[in-house]
Amino acid sequence: MEQKIFRIGIVDDHQLILDGLQKLLASVDDYEVVFAENSARKALEFLENDSVDLVITDVAMPDINGAEFIQRLRQAHPKVKILVLSMYKTDLIREEDIDAYLLKESSSEIILKKVKEVQNQRPKSIYGGSGENYHNLSRREREIVIEIGNGLSSEQIAEKLFLSYYTVESHKKNIYLKLNVNTTSELIKKAMHLGIIMN
Repeated sequence: MEQKIFRIGIVDDHQLILDGLQKLLASVDDYEVVFAENSARKALEFLENDSVDLVITDVAMPDINGAEFIQRLRQAHPKVKILVLSMYKTDLIREEDIDAYLLKESSSEIILKKVKEVQNQRPKSIYGGSGENYHNLSRREREIVIEIGNGLSSEQIAEKLFLSYYTVESHKKNIYLKLNVNTTSELIKKAMHLGIIMN
């Protein structure tokens, strides 16, 4: 009986990672890398017309952060398995929304072993990502994070975005809660990691 091909998509904004993963996965006979994109948006566009069994994705990406990408992927393609491969362990990705999590420092053997485990797992029938996502920021919250990253005070942000000072402070409390940070420096560091603000 012919073995079923396990179709895999990769999303990472570092070309070196894309190339390395493609080469590694190509070493397994029944794996086929269907796409390797440096943009989460391009990956979603690809999946509108084609399907995969597994998506391997990073968390920090320039166009859509990993948490939001996973939510969109989960809602549009609930049967696709998701393996997160990241530089850092993050609480922004909920365990119930993914099938596995690995750090990029993992060896090739560990990565292949984890992919095989995910391949053999039964798909989750219910994912928690269809309702509220407490990790995703609203458009207005993202704007405020960007201005905080630009060094603006709450008063300056209020003036620039035509909001009241108290509205900005309320948004900031929500942002700190969603991103699980306590200080401005922690907020900026996490926002940079997620690609909300650039270096």
